[in-house]
Amino acid sequence: MNTVTLRPATTHTPHPAASSERGIALIVVMLLMAVLSALATGFAMTGQVEVQMGHNEVYYAGARAAAEAGMNRAIVKVLADTSHNLLAGPDGVINTSNPSASTNADNGSLSYLLGNGPFTVDANGEYSYTASVVDDDDASLYQTALTSAQLTQMGEDGNNLSNINDRLILKVVGTGPNGTTITLERILETVDTVNITTTTTTSLSNPAILVNGNLSMNGNPSVTGTSGSVHANGNISIAGHVSISKDITATGTFSAVGGSTFGGMHTGGKPTINVPDVQASNYISYANYKLASNGQVQTLQGGTWAQCTTAACKSTGWTYSNGTWSITGNSAGSGTFYVEGNAKVSGNPNGGGNGNNALNLALSIIATGNITISGNPKFTPQNTAKIQFVTNQDLILSGNSDLDDVSTVIEGQILVREQMSIDGNPEFQGRIIVQNAASVSNTVTTSTINGNPTMTYNGTLGALSTTTTTTTTGPTTYVNNVHGWIEQ
Repeated sequence: MNTVTLRPATTHTPHPAASSERGIALIVVMLLMAVLSALATGFAMTGQVEVQMGHNEVYYAGARAAAEAGMNRAIVKVLADTSHNLLAGPDGVINTSNPSASTNADNGSLSYLLGNGPFTVDANGEYSYTASVVDDDDASLYQTALTSAQLTQMGEDGNNLSNINDRLILKVVGTGPNGTTITLERILETVDTVNITTTTTTSLSNPAILVNGNLSMNGNPSVTGTSGSVHANGNISIAGHVSISKDITATGTFSAVGGSTFGGMHTGGKPTINVPDVQASNYISYANYKLASNGQVQTLQGGTWAQCTTAACKSTGWTYSNGTWSITGNSAGSGTFYVEGNAKVSGNPNGGGNGNNALNLALSIIATGNITISGNPKFTPQNTAKIQFVTNQDLILSGNSDLDDVSTVIEGQILVREQMSIDGNPEFQGRIIVQNAASVSNTVTTSTINGNPTMTYNGTLGALSTTTTTTTTGPTTYVNNVHGWIEQ
């Protein structure tokens, strides 16, 4: 029997064609190239960005360095300067009432300290700075407008032309390539001081006649002696043949017509001479007698003025009628009399004797009203203060009054609160001071010297002070302090 061996069928696996394999490889390569290209592009872009960032950092650092250099330079100049209002600029003018005024165009400019900018800080001129000053409430400093509450807290008013709180902002802008800018700001405390110089000069004057107002001299009056000067703190007008041995001056105007003679200067425009306040009550302590408003002759008894009944009191020669105490006869008692009311002498009282041989009576009058002297009395001061007359109102001196005692060289003082009128042929040795106070009595309204009076003064009563004050306003100075640091 023949044996047949069966073999399994052989399985055939197909193989791709070579062209198909080559296509896949191309795709893979292209994908790889795309990835690599993307990576290269990314690396390149990253590098460019980093390079640009590096440049920017350099520009920023350079611009900041320029700003700092400018700030340091500006601070040195600002602190050294004390003569400029920094906000006003080179012309020193701020027109706050008209913000658009041309005078405001240079406000805040520091060109007078630094020169005209911008100022470069490198050889290539890539980096520079500018500097200026603005008020601390200037709107350009803030992104949003300041509220009224903020302005109040700052002590400002919202007007950038008005530096109310003495605080300014020193602003420096540093600039680099590609428009890079850095702004630095410092706070300036600027205090302005107006320099006012007051010079007070005190000099001493001792005129024979001093009037705190206007004085008119007419006729032939004569003022003689080593201190025979005349001064009025108002105007002086002269008509006639006035004779002054020394100076005749006025604080106001001086005018003279006629044939007057002057031994010294005669002019207006001179400093005021201080005139004391004349009050009769200030001199009552010198009184031996008070002629009271109730008609009594009083003396000081136990510290109180009381009626006197002694023979001396009864022989004073004074009589009282309707507010006026008078001497009308040829005799009177010596002493210093404090008169409540008006005092009037019209007789010929003297110290005894007749005619040229008569002695001067030691008699002084201090009155709260007018004093009127006429007739031919012969007086000299009776008290240690050498007070001849003190009146709270007007003085009328006329007739042939003989008020100089050349034999004993006693110089008296006549003190008048309101105005005086001298006329006739009186003679007086001493000093006359007229306060020219507001009139209570209208008996005399303007101080005048007329007729032929003779007044002699040799300066024994002490000088009066004259204080002249001169005020000079100098340039305003500024003290600047820097603090705080702001960077934008």
